[in-house]
Formats: sequence, C-alpha cells, structure tokens
Amino acid sequence: MASVFAEASPELKGVFSSNRAGVSGPGGAAFGIVTNVQINFSQQISRIYDLNKENAGPGKAPMYYVGGRAEGRATFGRLIGPGASGCDFYESYGDICKANEHDIVLIFHGSGTLAADCKGQKSTYTLTAPICISVGISMNAQDTMINENAQFMFADMECMAGV
Repeated sequence: MASVFAEASPELKGVFSSNRAGVSGPGGAAFGIVTNVQINFSQQISRIYDLNKENAGPGKAPMYYVGGRAEGRATFGRLIGPGASGCDFYESYGDICKANEHDIVLIFHGSGTLAADCKGQKSTYTLTAPICISVGISMNAQDTMINENAQFMFADMECMAGV
C-alpha cells in the first residue's frame, strides 16, 4: 500500500503528554490558577574589537566576547479564584526582604506513550530569589474573572533534567 501524499507524509517518532507539568513554590505557596508562564533568562555579552594590528591575522579583525551579568525576568498569568487569594501570593513574593526564602519551580514531566518508547522525561527549572516587581489586574464584564499578570525578576535559573 502506498501513501497518498508520499513526499509530504510525516513519520511519527514519539508522543508524550505534558499533563503533569506545573509550577510550585515552597510550602504550597498560593499561586492561584496559573494560566500561563513566560520566562526570560539572559546574559549580557559585549563584543570588543582590537585595533592593534600586531594582534590581527591577515585580513582578520581580532574580536573578543566579554561575558557580563545574567538577568532573569518572568511573567505569570493568573486567575484569582478558589483556593488562593492574591494576598497570599504577594506575601510570599512581594517582600524584597524575603526574596531568598521562596524559589519558584517549574516542572515539565512528560511521559512517552509508544509501547517501544515508553520513557518519561522530566525537566525542572528553579528560579532563585524571585521578587514580584509589578502587578496588572483586569476584569471582563462578560465572565467577571479577575485576571492578573505578575512580573518578576530573579537572580538565577537552575535546570535539572531526569527521567
């Protein structure tokens, strides 16, 4: 039997479910209903060029990278609803003096579902010393849900992979 679209036909290499992915804090910190998370962790890199001709190869300009400090930012979209008020969240992450007390952990735990390839995969990202730097709150007249976008900065991001 031949495929109808032989040249465009994909080959399934595996499947996984990400239903066990999530976000947590220490002691079950009240995150509320988290609808989205966006993380950006970057390092400042400067490029410098050496004008000293003694250091240059033929037709080349000597260039160096200079690594700077790392900086992390995160945004959490939440619905304020059952099980958690906004106040619990702000008490944990809004006090700059408590920044070292409450890391934020994001876990992706997928599980393979092909019989021959049934391996799980787990990646854990820990945002260290997170502090909430701004909060935006909105409410829609139709569904009357309270939506919140909380902006964070954090000191470091640690990543751990496993099975």
